[in-house]
Amino acid sequence: MIEGNTQNIATTIRGKYQILKSIAENPGKELKIGYESPSGYGILRISFVKDNLASYPHLKIINERTGEIANILWGMDGIYPSIKFVDSKGKTITKNGYELEFPLKLKNLPSTNSTLSARDWLLIGLKVFAVALAIWLGLSISKLVISALSFLAFNALVIGLLIVSLSVVIPLVKWILDVMGITFDDVISIFEQTIDLIVSTLLSIVDYLTNYFKK
Repeated sequence: MIEGNTQNIATTIRGKYQILKSIAENPGKELKIGYESPSGYGILRISFVKDNLASYPHLKIINERTGEIANILWGMDGIYPSIKFVDSKGKTITKNGYELEFPLKLKNLPSTNSTLSARDWLLIGLKVFAVALAIWLGLSISKLVISALSFLAFNALVIGLLIVSLSVVIPLVKWILDVMGITFDDVISIFEQTIDLIVSTLLSIVDYLTNYFKK
């Protein structure tokens, strides 16, 4: 359950790597994540599915309260990997005037990605994913809760990509991993940080969300 103060939430999400790896390795296996919302508690159901939307098992998120479904696919936007939320027919979801497809690029990111470390890419991805998730779930949800949900979901997305790369060569997957340089150890390390460092990561996502949606 994602609830409480920043310290409580950081403690809840820390060390969840093996749980996320398990759902990525077992398409159809589901993880339920409860969270606080203004209208009571909500539940997100996340799993990996094999279907005709992608050539690899992809992340699927269900908002149990509303029944809405988002399939999360990887893509490319110039020199940047991208993520997009699509419906069951593969059409990019549009919500509240936003089309939910975003390159892994922050507003203040330099024009080249050659100097970014694997950790940099993970942190960028967490922030970009949080923007998409905030729009999809609704901007009334606490930014801290969105940050924690994104921490789990985006890292699951990356774990899924790494698992695919072990068994089959898919050009898009290979290109994304070559660009980002992320390994299993990089993802493990972000979950094994101290509570204080996870708190710092969550707060940096909150800050990005605040600035992104600033009028």
